[in-house]
Order: sequence, then structure tokens, then C-alpha cells
Amino acid sequence: MKQIHLIHVVQSSSRHSWLEGLISELESQGFSQSLVTLHPRGDINNFLEGGSVNVFSQLTSNKARSIVGAINSIKKAQKSGSINFLLVEGHSAAYVGALAGRYLNLDFGIVHHNQPKYFQILREKSPIRGLIHQRIYNFYIKRASIIQSLSREVTDSLLTLGYDARKIVSVGHGVDFVKFENDLTDKAPQLKLRDGFPRILMVGRLALEKNYFLAIESFGLLRQAFPTAQLLIAGTGPLKVDIESLVLQKGLTDNVSILGWVKNIPKLMVVSDALLHLSMTESYGQVYIEACLANLPIFSFPTGIAIDLFQAENPLIHIISGESPKEINSQIKDFFTERVNDSKTKSPVFNEYRRHDQTIVFQEMADYLSKVIPKLR
Repeated sequence: MKQIHLIHVVQSSSRHSWLEGLISELESQGFSQSLVTLHPRGDINNFLEGGSVNVFSQLTSNKARSIVGAINSIKKAQKSGSINFLLVEGHSAAYVGALAGRYLNLDFGIVHHNQPKYFQILREKSPIRGLIHQRIYNFYIKRASIIQSLSREVTDSLLTLGYDARKIVSVGHGVDFVKFENDLTDKAPQLKLRDGFPRILMVGRLALEKNYFLAIESFGLLRQAFPTAQLLIAGTGPLKVDIESLVLQKGLTDNVSILGWVKNIPKLMVVSDALLHLSMTESYGQVYIEACLANLPIFSFPTGIAIDLFQAENPLIHIISGESPKEINSQIKDFFTERVNDSKTKSPVFNEYRRHDQTIVFQEMADYLSKVIPKLR
């Protein structure tokens, strides 16, 4: 049987632990591999240089030229005598994969990182831009040979678009369990946090789709029942100034802490009382699994893997039924009314979530690709 040669296509040339872990597992399973980045040479080149993976980067960051350059790089990366298959990650990379698949007669698969409702949200903000990117998305989705769906939300969105269910592999993104455990035992000083109950944690990019404004409105109502309640916001992004302004406007400066980028989220989770995640859409939602590992109750809209966990009757998952501040506050308030001042450090839980360990995810992907790719042609 011919050897499978995987050509990974990614946008960034910076290092990414998930991609590196997948490449390592695939190599151990006998795949030969190349990597094409849409950006000029970066840290990933330096990391992989001298190994078995050939890395092709572009000479320019200009989008149109980098697309043409990436297709030429894919052509150079093809290995004669092998089954060449593209595995693409990201919106731009998937577009390149679809073009290369068409012009170079290659099959390609997508690791579906795109949030299913993102382009709908983008269209509300920028109609023309959103429409263009939605059409690009539809273009490459219809042409993909397989798609790795990271959650039920992704799978449902693909089925709604008419994508063949037989071409969907439902394998999550996973969490680096080793790193998570190491973070919990890290001896570095923790952040100094205000006392109060309940201590609500939010983690994510400070962007429109994460619904921070709605969260702050809801938290303002919660503070009426719990005057010492604390809202911790860990993350950076374009809405930082707007969020700070709303906190000031609502008179919540003593109850809301905008922490910025936080190195050790797991240690922050074990000293919090709940995770609040009001994202409108998620492709996966790694933060859900991390919160589960920290034994942290989760209040979320039905997005990403929260849907999967809820359907599996995970007791930590509380799906918020309404989208108004009053309804959100009511559900959280009722939960904590029965738990007044029982804030304590939580014991991490690992065994129940082993199938979300990245090492197992990588093995599942390797097994799936080795079985499916030879049958495509």
C-alpha cells in the first residue's frame, strides 16, 4: 500500500502546540508530512527545521500573493509515489486547500475551527464582508473530502448546509492534560484577587461574539442579591476599553476585575465558584473541558462542546435558557442561593474526561485518516 503524505496547510507560521502534537503522533503512525504556512517564515520553521517535516512559507504577507504562493508550495510539497492529502486548519487555509484541490487534483480535509455562527454575526456588523466570507466558507465546505467536527454545534451546522454526514468525523480538539496538571502545581505566585462570593470567572477573547456586555448587565443584577460577588474577566481583545467603560458606568469597579492575559487559567478556575460563558457560538470551547477538569460549575448558552456535555448529562453544565440579563441572573442566583458562602478550593477531576485528552484525540485522528484517505481515490 502506498504511504500517505499529509500536507498541512495553516495560516500562521507561529508555533502551535496542538498542531505540533498532531504532527508528532502522525509521524509515529508512519505518515510522511509537509507543512505549508500562508505567512512568511516564523517560529514553526525554526522548530521543525532539521526534522522529517518539510516546511514551506510564503515570501509575502499580501493575501492574494500568499494564496498563489501557497498553492505553488503545495505543488512542491507533493511526494511522488505517495497518496498526497491536504489537511487544512483555519478559514484562509481552507480556501487555499479548496483551490489547490481543484487545480492540483488533490483531496483535502478540514479541521473545523470556524465558529458556526461567526459569519452570521459578522454580517450583522459588516453585511458585505460577512456575505463574502460566508460564500468563501460555503465554497470550501462543499469541496472537502472530510471534515473534523469539534462539537455537536459544528456537526449540526454542517448538516444544515447539506454536507454529507458520512464525511464528518466527530473528534474534539482536546486538552493538554499534562500541561493542565502542571499548571495546577505551578509554584508561581497567584494573582491577588478580591474576596467575595460568588466569584464568577469568564475566559476568552474580548470580542463581540463572546457577549461580555450582556454578562456585565447580568452580573449587575446578581450583585443586588450578592453584594460581594466578584466577576473575573481573563482575556485580551478589541473590546477592552468598551468593557472597562461599561463597568465604570454600571458602578461595578469594586466587583469586576479585568485581568488581561492570564498565564495560568487552571489555578484561577480552582479558586472560582463558576464559569460564565455567554459566547454566541463555538467550534469547540476548550474552556468547557478545562472547567470540568477543575470541577467548576459552568453557566453557558448552548454552544460548542457545552451541548455535547449537557446531552451527556454532565452535572457541571447549566445551559442558560434565556438571553436577557434578567433570565441569566435568575438562573445563576438560584444556583448560588442554595450555596451561600460555600466557596472553596475544588478538587480537580481527570478520569471522567480522559477521552478529551489531546493524546487520545491525536490517536483517533491518525487512525481515522489512515483508514479513510486510501479509500478516497
